[in-house]
Formats: sequence, C-alpha cells, structure tokens
Amino acid sequence: MNNPSLPLGVIAAAALIMASKPAHAEAASSASESATTNTKPQDTGPSLRGFDALATVGFGAHTGNIANLELAPYGATFGIDLGYSWRSGFRIGGYFFKSLGRSVAQHRDPFVGREYDFTAEASSINGGLSLGWGVPLYFFVLRYKLSLGVTAMHWEFQDDPVVRPAYDESNSPTLGMHVAPGVALLWPHGVFEGGVGFDYLAQIKDTIPSGFIGTLFLGVRL
Repeated sequence: MNNPSLPLGVIAAAALIMASKPAHAEAASSASESATTNTKPQDTGPSLRGFDALATVGFGAHTGNIANLELAPYGATFGIDLGYSWRSGFRIGGYFFKSLGRSVAQHRDPFVGREYDFTAEASSINGGLSLGWGVPLYFFVLRYKLSLGVTAMHWEFQDDPVVRPAYDESNSPTLGMHVAPGVALLWPHGVFEGGVGFDYLAQIKDTIPSGFIGTLFLGVRL
C-alpha cells in the first residue's frame, strides 16, 4: 500500500529550502553593506568653513631700486588678516599691515658738482582685499591667495644737499596699487589657528619698489 505522506513531506522540505535562500542572501547583503560602511575611511582633515581673525607679524625686503635710488619701505611688519572660508575652500578676506621700513645710507658722485652723502628713509602702510583657496593637507591647510590693494609709502631724505636725489615724487606719502600673489600653510587647532605665509607685493607704480613679505599668523577660527 502506497504512503501518500512521503511525497508531501518531500515537497514541503523543498519549499522550505527555496524560501530560506532569499533570506540568507538578504542577510549576507546587509552584512556586506554594513562592513563596507564600517570600513569606509573617514575624513579626518581640518574643516575649511568658518571665519578667521589673524594677527600677523613678519619681515619684508625690497627687490629693486628706483633708477639709482634705493628705498626700503618694508622691513619689520605687523597687521591683521580677516576672512571667511566656505566648505569648498574658497575664501574672501581683507588685510592691513604696516611696515616700519629702514634707513639706507647712500653716496652720490655727480658729473657736475661735489660728492655728497644722504640717507633715504622709507616705510609703508598696505591694505586691500584677497581671494584664496584652501586645500586640506593632513592636519594643515595649504592656502593659495591673490590680493589687490593699496600701498602708501612714506619717505624722507636726510642730509639732503642742494642737489636733490633723482626721485619723481614731490610729496610724501606716495600712493600706488599693488597685486600680491601668495601662499600660506596654516594649522587649525580647535578655535585657534596659526601658520606661516609668503607674499610678493608687485607694485604697479614705478616709484614704489616691489618686495617680498614673510609672515607669521596667529589668531582664532570661528
């Protein structure tokens, strides 16, 4: 006599096996996605977004003379740098710094008349707007920038003889525009920020010498 329960048991077992396969596949897929999420590298670089207010101190040097006259309007510098950066790294800022400059002793031996010595004193005040782009670099931010501003150079000639040194300006200060490409390496740490920077002030007016400025930054980031 045939046992009808045997085929029914086989069919039930096969149905259970088929139903369990999608559940196992779904569980395996979920585990794989969870593992992928957990192993995804996290961004540990500094945040670029925010407002920063930095005090600056540094030293500058002129890169050329005006005709045969040497003016040194940079030297020790101090000032401020303010700006806001977006998440992308783009930054708009403003800057202001004063350079104490230095005195330069000079000698003249004209074709006509006697020889003479004089001292050229110069200092400058600089300010303007800057556009920058910050790039995360491990725990630092590498910022490229381009500035456009105004230079006011104060000058005076001491021990000036009757024959005045050849200089096209008649009144001090001499005003002119400058373009200043630069780069800075910053270290954000909490709300504090510090770093070093380097700028080249390319003066548009030919009676103001161009120069390099090296700067230290220290301030806060909000």
